[in-house]
Amino acid sequence: MKRLVSMWDDIRGTVYVAVAVSSCLLNGCGSEKKTPPAAEETVVVVAEAPVEATGTENSVQAKSVEQNSHPPKNTPGTTATASSGLSKPDKTIYRPPDQRPVHNDQRLELLGIHCYESPRLKLYTDIDPQLAATLPAIVDQAYAALTEYFGPLPPDREGTDFQVTGYIMQNRAPFYEAGVILASLPAIVNGRHQGAQFWMDAQSQPYYLKHLMLHEYTHCFSMIMGDIGAPIWYLEGIAESLATHTTDADGKIQLNVMPHNKNDFGGLGRITLIEEAVEQAPPRSMLEVMQLQPHDFVGTNDAYAWSWALCQFFDKHPVYGKPFRALAHHMQGQTFQKQLEAMIGDDYDKANDAWLLFARNLQPGYDSRNAAVIFTAGTDLPPGTSATAVIQSQKGWQSSGVHVEQGDVYEVSAQGRFTLAREPKPWESTADGISFQYFKGQPLGRLIMMITPDPEMKLTHPLSILKEYPLGAQSNWMAPVSGTVYFRLNDAWNALADNSGEVEVTLQRKTKSDSKADSKK
Repeated sequence: MKRLVSMWDDIRGTVYVAVAVSSCLLNGCGSEKKTPPAAEETVVVVAEAPVEATGTENSVQAKSVEQNSHPPKNTPGTTATASSGLSKPDKTIYRPPDQRPVHNDQRLELLGIHCYESPRLKLYTDIDPQLAATLPAIVDQAYAALTEYFGPLPPDREGTDFQVTGYIMQNRAPFYEAGVILASLPAIVNGRHQGAQFWMDAQSQPYYLKHLMLHEYTHCFSMIMGDIGAPIWYLEGIAESLATHTTDADGKIQLNVMPHNKNDFGGLGRITLIEEAVEQAPPRSMLEVMQLQPHDFVGTNDAYAWSWALCQFFDKHPVYGKPFRALAHHMQGQTFQKQLEAMIGDDYDKANDAWLLFARNLQPGYDSRNAAVIFTAGTDLPPGTSATAVIQSQKGWQSSGVHVEQGDVYEVSAQGRFTLAREPKPWESTADGISFQYFKGQPLGRLIMMITPDPEMKLTHPLSILKEYPLGAQSNWMAPVSGTVYFRLNDAWNALADNSGEVEVTLQRKTKSDSKADSKK
């Protein structure tokens, strides 16, 4: 318990620092390339100075909003008091008044900047008109999805609909000339938002242009009420998650999807970054991701990738999914952290183990529903006894119900046949696997084991949960650590759903004499 309390104290301290800085962030997002000097495929998040300083988001707003340069007396999310002592206070919560600048559209057109408007987006851009004309309708669809996820926005005092002004720039020069951005604008690569406005560079990949627009629009929608108390990993991770989208043949979009391949999500590359990272080192722990600071998002896409991945892990997990989505209603004030702690509960190690397995195995089309591991502690077997577990082919790691002791010898035997895939034809397999098809160096369908170590074992074997032991249909082995045994039938993590069938796995604890006899063979 002391370790858990210390861990949450570390996160709380990080959150308070990050929130203090992120309240004046220039928000943006990045793409697939890791260290791109070029403009299209990177991200910069800049911590801003107070309003008086030049080059801040607030200064951009103050200079570009000509007739509305003075902020309202009431701050976002507060209640207005009556002007007369005879009137009752108005306790209605209002969203901030619309302070977006009103532009001379004819003058902007002379500069090559055209306006495309829908109920939820007023877009000024110099990109291809055919593409530009389709973007406001995408945002209108996103508005409905964001309302469902975060909840409806309060009305403003004027009773106007919520609309965002966006600037997508192929060439920044005419936008500078028009005064919609300033020469003192901090050097950023892709996107930023402020209130109900966002600015972003055009992107070479059509998918990523829409993704970045949805990312910035999500920030505008979810943060419009101010007093943001959610940490930076969540703010950027959830904007990335909700911006990840598909579009069907009828133009209908779906937000918050898991990318199923790399071609249809050109320029994104979040999964690629995670895959490359875990090839070189163990995945970042949940704590490490939650302790990301605003400066970690500057000049690199790694922090965006890990934040997105953690949000995806929680959002699509069968246990954490519902309470995680409820966090979207606690972005303001200081309740976010308490809700997060309640979601994870007293067993951080269990949640972190599930996260580490998710991050290590992440690939395009990752099947979160079938791959999610549900931890169930096993019980000890007396020497010479056995226990049997049914292991399903369409699931990921499954508990055997057996606890093993480090150094003791066990025998595993598996019986049964199951089917892998259906196209181009069904492949029938045993626990030894199919020798003509491999995944991660092992035959498809082969029985594989892992052990979730006991808490005291984690001190000496901290990453043992990431080790896999291919066994096949028959195997004797000595337990490398004490803990609960888990099995799975080897298959790609994006190809579980079309499997069918199961095997019965018997786990026997050998006696000391049996162990000695086996060692002499």
